[in-house]
Amino acid sequence: MDTFELLTHTGLAKKEAAVYTSLLERGPLSLTDISKETHINRPALYALLPKMQRDGLVGTSHKQRRIKYHAENPKQIIERYTREHEDISQKLEILAEEYKYRSPDKPAIKYFEGQKGLTFVFDDVARTLPRGSTFFRYSARMGGNTKDFENTFYAKTRDSKQLERLVITSEDKAKSKIKKLNRSIKTIPKDFDLFEDNVSLVIYGDKTAYIDYGSNTAFIIESEKIAHFQEKLFKLLYKKL
Repeated sequence: MDTFELLTHTGLAKKEAAVYTSLLERGPLSLTDISKETHINRPALYALLPKMQRDGLVGTSHKQRRIKYHAENPKQIIERYTREHEDISQKLEILAEEYKYRSPDKPAIKYFEGQKGLTFVFDDVARTLPRGSTFFRYSARMGGNTKDFENTFYAKTRDSKQLERLVITSEDKAKSKIKKLNRSIKTIPKDFDLFEDNVSLVIYGDKTAYIDYGSNTAFIIESEKIAHFQEKLFKLLYKKL
């Protein structure tokens, strides 16, 4: 393996490796000489050399009003290579750790914070389910408005896929909802509970999503077993109401 190949294996771009190899083997060179040695045109070198200087790969010296470039100590490359590979190694270890929990027998859990996270949950419902599917939602949300979903990806995709939803909510919340063809609602009697916990539970496909509007957090459990179990409980309650 020659110097050029070795340098490209450390992550240097081919042009960077060509310039560094020439400077290492030939000593200080002018920009014109580098261009001749590497066959890299001058405009490209005007952009490349300052970057290599910032990266600590190339230095300059001034002699008789001419700027000459020289290769800095290869230790710079070793240190950068070591740092980058340590970072990659750490990320691979994290990935391997996460993979342990992706067994088909173990639920995968995704946690979200903020409004974007809550939006992601509803978008995931629309994105996940095939056309004509049904999903199930407990809605004990306080406040909010049906207009919150107007013109969103969730609403547009849900309607274009003709997704049907069964909803269990409070009596007051049900009164505020506009009647829609693909939505059926049943309510929790007020004499049992006001159902104003400010949370929602959505069951769709092999996923179960919990949303806490008070803390603006949500998490999705990906487990066919858990989703099927929650769906059975929902249908039982829905039938009894």
